[in-house]
Amino acid sequence: MKLNLRSIDLNLLPVFVAVVEEGQLSRAALRLGMSQPAVSAALQRLRLTVDDALFTRSRNGLMPTPRAQALYQQVNNGLQTLIEALDPDQSFNPAHSERVLRLIAVDYFETVMLGSLIREVRQHSPTLGIEVMPQQEGWQRQLLNAEVDMALDSQMPEDERITGEKISEEQLVVVARRGHPLIKGKISLDDFLQAEHVVLPLRERRVLPLDEILGRPGWRRRIGAHVGHYGNLLAVASQTDLIATVPKRLALVQEKALKLQVLDFPVPTPAVPIYLMWPKALDKDPAHRWFRAQLEQTFRRLEKA
Repeated sequence: MKLNLRSIDLNLLPVFVAVVEEGQLSRAALRLGMSQPAVSAALQRLRLTVDDALFTRSRNGLMPTPRAQALYQQVNNGLQTLIEALDPDQSFNPAHSERVLRLIAVDYFETVMLGSLIREVRQHSPTLGIEVMPQQEGWQRQLLNAEVDMALDSQMPEDERITGEKISEEQLVVVARRGHPLIKGKISLDDFLQAEHVVLPLRERRVLPLDEILGRPGWRRRIGAHVGHYGNLLAVASQTDLIATVPKRLALVQEKALKLQVLDFPVPTPAVPIYLMWPKALDKDPAHRWFRAQLEQTFRRLEKA
């Protein structure tokens, strides 16, 4: 029976091969650009997947069990996906890949980008999978532990084991419902200061330091509601007299459906950068590089639209 690559986490296999070839967790971690605890955690997950201890300790380091030796030979001889991940000179054929690439992102990405990305990928591959995972506390550890392939965020983490690039940027706008009693077609600074707001509190404190932007140190908005997702900002604003500050592309996608006014921010604001980041251990993986190129192409097309 043909091996179903969707049934395993392919990110664990480079860790396994490195431990087999290096014989020590510390040397494998150095080779992969990961921490030793991250390598150990990935190895434990693979043990659970294959239901085998995989290694025993000896004076010479970690010794593969018979099951691990067989798996190592099968990987090197039969799994093209692993060869692509370990050898940057190997070509990657997306048309035959069953790899599932995992991406951490906020719901803004799913609403604005995911459909376009899937169309882009399907032009080259009928089988490659994409899994978008929510951005939760500890998401950077998920990158380092090989639980995900890459992430999108407005700030790069300060960790030398994670690399990345600015892939796009987003302008902020204000949304209010059509028929709002005070806001019609544009929003003044006074209107913005006096209005009630629906907010994403934790994220906006990092992305949108309004007291600095408005030149009013210590100023705080009148907050009528806190929500947990970008889409909920638009939904609440469309049904109440609360206003929201949101990424422009997101607002334009939902403008007609939710009957929103999309208004320029009342004062000039800097664009919010969007960074694509990934663990350095996957920097030269051909499949990974190919997928990053599809993401970049998707962002470029959306910027031109």
